[in-house]
Amino acid sequence: MARLKVLAFDYAIAGGPGAPAVPCALAQQGGMLLQALLADLGAVPGVELQTMPAAGGAAWAPAPSFGEKSFGDSAFGERFADCVQAADAVWPLALETEGLLEGLSRDVLRGKRVLLGSAPGAVRVAASKREMARALLDAGVPAVPTYSPHASLPEGPGAWVVKPDNGAGCLDTRLFSDRAAALAHVRANAGQDYVLQPFVPGELGSLSLLCCDGKAWVLACNRERVAVRNNRFHFLGSTVNGLLDADGALAGLAQQVAAALPTLWGYVGVDFIRSAQGTVVLDVNPRLTAAYAGLHASIGCNPAGLVIALLKGPAALQAAPLPVTRRRAVSVDVDSFGQA
Repeated sequence: MARLKVLAFDYAIAGGPGAPAVPCALAQQGGMLLQALLADLGAVPGVELQTMPAAGGAAWAPAPSFGEKSFGDSAFGERFADCVQAADAVWPLALETEGLLEGLSRDVLRGKRVLLGSAPGAVRVAASKREMARALLDAGVPAVPTYSPHASLPEGPGAWVVKPDNGAGCLDTRLFSDRAAALAHVRANAGQDYVLQPFVPGELGSLSLLCCDGKAWVLACNRERVAVRNNRFHFLGSTVNGLLDADGALAGLAQQVAAALPTLWGYVGVDFIRSAQGTVVLDVNPRLTAAYAGLHASIGCNPAGLVIALLKGPAALQAAPLPVTRRRAVSVDVDSFGQA
């Protein structure tokens, strides 16, 4: 039986142009996730693993964005195209920011290779906090309301969060005591594409999902550790399967998200807040999240192998329960303090 040639790589680590400048902690996560993914894929029977080696110099140096453009007009693009053509399937690791993950995904499909990730359209929606909230709320999924700076904001007291519309993680995410202070910050940084969200107090968590054809399977319910210092949010890590879902409410939320965005595919992370008023979705990530680094150890089976199994369609997972042998808490730690 022919082996499946899988190309898995991190866009920034491989020296891709247009990779945004990010804090060292986020760059560290990229390396951690690539290492975990390569180890998992290398252990899947029938997979022949390929990757793009790390580029020399500063992998995270800022460069002009390519947006939706093809990556074939650069030295990196030539290497990328050659690697794609040598593979049967491609698993790109990249941030949604600046259209990078969407552009890579489109190039994989243009190359007539199997994309081991969500469809470019789903990635485009997920890249925008405004568009994602709108898509979820329109589908009846409880989500944190997200406003543009010129929108009519709700009256009343309470803290507000300001973040980039096209951002990743806690990058440049700030907490303000009231609406006036949040708007003052937006006005002082008029060149930035910010969104505003009412602060929702509660327990932060995330879901590690497998998604396919509008359906979702929950691999882990994770506790997210976030701190605030000098009004900035800092991501400290995840406790994989650190939360229980005794009543199945989180599994139900996962199904709602997958139905709202039916072209999500493969591994998907969903951030949520359990508040006194109920659970609301904060973000949807159509890519590996920090929790993936501890997922294999937490569930006792290979998550990359489950994604490869999805190539046979959702029936491959519906025919029998997921081969999860255990669910134990595993900590994935990130040191983000001191990083702007």
